[in-house]
Amino acid sequence: MKRVITLILCLVTVILPLASCGGSIDISSEDKGDIFNAYITGDLYTFDPGLDITDEASVKILGLIYEGLFRLDEKGKLTNGLANQVEITEDPASEEYKMRISIKETKWSDGRALTADDFVYAWKRVMEPTYKSTAAALLYEVKNARAVKAGDASIDDLGVVALDTYLLEITFEGKIDYENFKKNLASLSLVPLREDSVASNSRYWSRRHATLVTNGPLVIKSIDRDENTMRLERNNYYYRDTEEDKLDKYVTPYRILVHFIKEEDRPSGQRAYADDLEAIYAEYAAGSLLYMGDVPLSKRAELQKQAHVTDANSTYTYMFNTANTLFADARVRRALSMAIDRKAIADILVYADPATGLIANTVFNATSGKSFRDVHGGVLSTTADLDGARALLTEAGVKSGSFTITYKQNEAEQAVAEYIAGVWSELGFRVELKPLTATMETVVENSEEIDYYIDSVQEAYEKGDFDVLAVDISMLSTDAFPALAAFALEFSGNGIDMSSETYDFFPHLTGFNDAGYNEIIERAFAEKDIAKRADILAEAEAYLMNQMPVMPVVFNKDCYLVSKELSGLKSSYLGYRIFSKVNYKNYVYVPEE
Repeated sequence: MKRVITLILCLVTVILPLASCGGSIDISSEDKGDIFNAYITGDLYTFDPGLDITDEASVKILGLIYEGLFRLDEKGKLTNGLANQVEITEDPASEEYKMRISIKETKWSDGRALTADDFVYAWKRVMEPTYKSTAAALLYEVKNARAVKAGDASIDDLGVVALDTYLLEITFEGKIDYENFKKNLASLSLVPLREDSVASNSRYWSRRHATLVTNGPLVIKSIDRDENTMRLERNNYYYRDTEEDKLDKYVTPYRILVHFIKEEDRPSGQRAYADDLEAIYAEYAAGSLLYMGDVPLSKRAELQKQAHVTDANSTYTYMFNTANTLFADARVRRALSMAIDRKAIADILVYADPATGLIANTVFNATSGKSFRDVHGGVLSTTADLDGARALLTEAGVKSGSFTITYKQNEAEQAVAEYIAGVWSELGFRVELKPLTATMETVVENSEEIDYYIDSVQEAYEKGDFDVLAVDISMLSTDAFPALAAFALEFSGNGIDMSSETYDFFPHLTGFNDAGYNEIIERAFAEKDIAKRADILAEAEAYLMNQMPVMPVVFNKDCYLVSKELSGLKSSYLGYRIFSKVNYKNYVYVPEE
């Protein structure tokens, strides 16, 4: 980790003439604020909140650079983000049900005003018939939303409009549970986006940090992939009146130098990855890094008391490609699921719970205040039944077969893949492990060659290029509906096939399309009493787990270490830290230029 020490020394060398670590000095200009080093998550290659979240780690950065209308605090309580006031109007006679949200005045990271139109654009993007995103399920209660996604109505018919610069109006198909809908709006998938930024480069816009505009408390200033660092700095326009307010009125830290692990060029090097994470932990233990958003496997048991561990809003899941003839029979998929010991896998990971269904522990059960899991119980066994698995395979007429498990290269996923491959080998299958790293694409833009890094797991997911693929399935909100609806044909969010004569819906990316399951989700959507709907969703989950297009492995845990030098750190229920009001006890003072 010489690079970490070198960077710290460089910072100190530049700043020492201006400051001392122990206290303030007499400077005429305003102090910019805290600078500290942190490891937040592994390297990320795209910062598009509209894409399906297949890696829980991406939430930890997206939550820092974007902000939506609402937030969920550490306990899941809804609080205002950009929303200022909410007004509900109902007129049963005319069947008009509306929500008007006035938006606080703030600006994008380039100084342009953020307006209601930025929400309209972002949400219409998700609902375009050709755009693939499971986040569409968050908005299906909006008027004409299903018709728009099906290509039966124009995108301009979507019941979302900017009435004024800072006033957003949402019209619904009928009376809904408005509080539940507001929790949907806390999702990172529904944050505002700038049309001029996205539309100018639809594939690569969020991969080019130099032109990326965001609206959260922090902004990406630079990414150095040779040094494996990302420089996050205060968004000076975040709610701030630049004429009147101090620099740190809304965001205390000036800069967070984020270190990550370079995952490219590791054809066989899982040990190298583990070594890197352990080396980063050594820097944290030495005091060079003040925050660590993950813990090496080798240290997890030892650090259980020091680590902050909470439930993450996602489930680590293996997806089966049902187009593969081996996985076309649900009995084979169930057998593979039955064979694994989820408790043993959770023990390997230390910070995880064995999955008892698809819906994670963080999801609420309607208005009861309890979790969906506590109310409805588990639908999966946490222990293995190899004999039962063999019997199912015999019933299906399957004795053997070959397939590949694809996953993101890191030590935790490698350990899980090795365990599961070993179990499935006992059933007679030949299993190849395929850890993926980023790939690089060189694109010519305005006569300039630009290198873009592409997340290979995300690409395999979007293209359906896998036999078995390991992903984190995000719950998207605290409601079970969006996560379960994604497996129903007309709710998948994958839009329609414009090349087909009848504009057929694309099913879930596993290829799963089951009439019985589709009917259950239709009933759940039609039921507007969310307490009653929860029972239908429990029925849907049980049905889905019997069909098993996806195999939940563990409920993810969010874990981090933080130095006593930092205070004021808060967390979101969605699994990311909030650094806005963090104070670094011994930071170096930096005068404003």
